[in-house]
Amino acid sequence: MAPLIARGMVIGCEEVDGAQLGEDAPDGGIVLEHPKIPFWSYPYEWPFGALKAAALTHLDIQIALLDHDIALSDASAYNVQFLGPRPIFIDTLSFRRYRENEHWVGHRQFCEQFLNPLLLRARFGVPFQDWYRGRPEGIPTENLASLATWRHYLSWRMLSHVIMPSRLQGAAGDRVMKSAVKARARGLPKWSYRATLVQLRSWIAKLSIQGHGKSVWGAYAGDNTYDQQDARQKRAIVAEFVQAVAPRQLLDLGCNTSEH
Repeated sequence: MAPLIARGMVIGCEEVDGAQLGEDAPDGGIVLEHPKIPFWSYPYEWPFGALKAAALTHLDIQIALLDHDIALSDASAYNVQFLGPRPIFIDTLSFRRYRENEHWVGHRQFCEQFLNPLLLRARFGVPFQDWYRGRPEGIPTENLASLATWRHYLSWRMLSHVIMPSRLQGAAGDRVMKSAVKARARGLPKWSYRATLVQLRSWIAKLSIQGHGKSVWGAYAGDNTYDQQDARQKRAIVAEFVQAVAPRQLLDLGCNTSEH
């Protein structure tokens, strides 16, 4: 885990004296202290680029851990936070020993909380935030699959991660359940597990917002009602306020190109 911490991908920690917790001190355990995340945010608040960056970081961590026989117990998007523009993994207690021939237990969760929202925006042109906010567990695979057209059926990746899992989840009967149990009993070779992560990472890295045309605010920095004197005055007002108040955090709700 140390290399991932050094690269800023995983939050650091240090062991501290449990006696500081008084009655809350664990019996026979250890106490770890992590740096404080100054600004907490949630996946349904993030723009497309932030969710994509978080998904890639999650997969990079999984791949690196798997190479050292370590796996993650889940694939929650809520295990990632941001330090500035940089995603960082915070749930170090989800690290556990890899079990030989195990399947990726977090695949469905990863799809619903990372992949499906990204696909909704990139492949269907629908912003994911409102849907995600209404269902914090993520966007169900069967819901996304219901939007698929014949073109999506021509994509092997859409078939393997969205359409086929949706069909299996919706299938009924003992035969389907028995087949699933047999598949898990056979296990998944480690190289195949890793290949799934690498393939998924490659796919997500190429996703982008389609049809992202011009908007009223797209050229606002150079096309607005301010003249140069007004702009200088606005910068001076903002600078004076920041210097006087010295806030620990400052959120510009109308940042546009973040000039101020």
